[in-house]
Amino acid sequence: MSALREPLTSAPILSVGELVRELLRKTDPRDFGRILERYTFPSHDLLPYLRWNQKHYTRTCVVRNGRFELLVICYESGQRTSIHDYDSTSAWVQPLMGDVMEERFQADPDGGIRLKQASRLTTGVPTALSSDNSIHRFTNAGVERAITLNLYAPPMSQWRVYDEHTGESRVREAGPPR
Repeated sequence: MSALREPLTSAPILSVGELVRELLRKTDPRDFGRILERYTFPSHDLLPYLRWNQKHYTRTCVVRNGRFELLVICYESGQRTSIHDYDSTSAWVQPLMGDVMEERFQADPDGGIRLKQASRLTTGVPTALSSDNSIHRFTNAGVERAITLNLYAPPMSQWRVYDEHTGESRVREAGPPR
């Protein structure tokens, strides 16, 4: 007999501290996406995690433990991640601000990769990624700054970065970001 999951409340989460407490309280990662969706931005306690760099996007760790990792990603206009995947079982990316484009790629049998889907993400609505279908890239497609809140369960230990033209990949260790 499987254990019944406790129902989730629909009350908004008004601070990143409250978000972390709620994630720590839940033991089932299947609840994490619905918890993240309740987070309301702007939250002034998120300000210390907002870091900007004119040359590349930034990743700032809010919390990392044995069960999950919560990161704030900040993008200047036009900045984007590499094409990559990760070794976490599940991940959620919630745009908090800006015009964020998600591209999902598929590995070809010949070793290359090809674009499978591109979509604009909706602010405040998390998109889910699973390790079996996770080759992706995020881009700030707007003229203003963009922010995403990324949640990985369990935390990433490594990821593969793909060359867009050849599809070749290399493994990178994913230690905690600054």
